[in-house]
Amino acid sequence: MKQDKSSHSLLDADQPVREFIASLYETFSAQLKQQDDPRVKIEYFGGVIEVQLVSFDGIYERSKAEK
Repeated sequence: MKQDKSSHSLLDADQPVREFIASLYETFSAQLKQQDDPRVKIEYFGGVIEVQLVSFDGIYERSKAEK
């Protein structure tokens, strides 16, 4: 998958962005503990965005069938 400019270090991100990412990771962690699919649906201003965890170093990797 080609990475674009939005794929950068969180160290360069503003605090609200870091807090949002931390919140996503906490949600994914809770979902994984319950053996749920780690994904979040966000509805904002009429749009719907879905964020899913693809992998996390040594802890989780989405199966190829799910990708």
